[in-house]
Amino acid sequence: MERFRQSPVTEILLGINLALFFMEEGVRFFLDGDLFPLLALSREGLIHGQWWQVVTHAFLHGNLLHLIVNMVALWFTGPLLEEFLGGWWYLILYFSGIVAGGLLQTFSSTSSVDLVGASGAVCALLVGFATLFPRLRITALIFFVIPVRMNAATLGWLVIGGSFLFWIFGLEQEVGHLAHLGGGVAGFLICRIYLHLGLVRSRLLTPPIPPPIPEEER
Repeated sequence: MERFRQSPVTEILLGINLALFFMEEGVRFFLDGDLFPLLALSREGLIHGQWWQVVTHAFLHGNLLHLIVNMVALWFTGPLLEEFLGGWWYLILYFSGIVAGGLLQTFSSTSSVDLVGASGAVCALLVGFATLFPRLRITALIFFVIPVRMNAATLGWLVIGGSFLFWIFGLEQEVGHLAHLGGGVAGFLICRIYLHLGLVRSRLLTPPIPPPIPEEER
């Protein structure tokens, strides 16, 4: 838990996602109500001026598994990105993924469908991480079970390429693949800008310099 004491923004994002999930479940169970018409993102909602849905949809989730998948990805990437970007740049990356993924999915759909989930933001973090630290060796859990060693850049390409192919071939149509794609592309572009502007703290970007050898040991 030490990583979260040093990553307050990630801790807050996790807290908001968890709180709204349990609030939605409570409203549904105790009041027979639904927060989705007000907070989920839909074309119809935007037409009626409910522009807050562009952001609020990312803090609702369809079920517990949906929540867990997104929060696990946030757990593993968020603290490191917050450390190397700082809180504000990290938040810009997160919310850019929300907006880009949400709008791409919503306006590419043939009908007005409620969109919920932090997937666009999470894909922005994953691809952003891969953009900042492409050669870093990581262990990714395929289907949360199979450990695979790869460069971070490979993970980024899997997120973008997989989302695009799943959308092209119409696989798992209940999943917002374009939200993933939009978030991933936003993460790549924003982190390229961060690198260009020198906004990334460079401890992981360059290998450590070994200490000088004392004269008597040469």
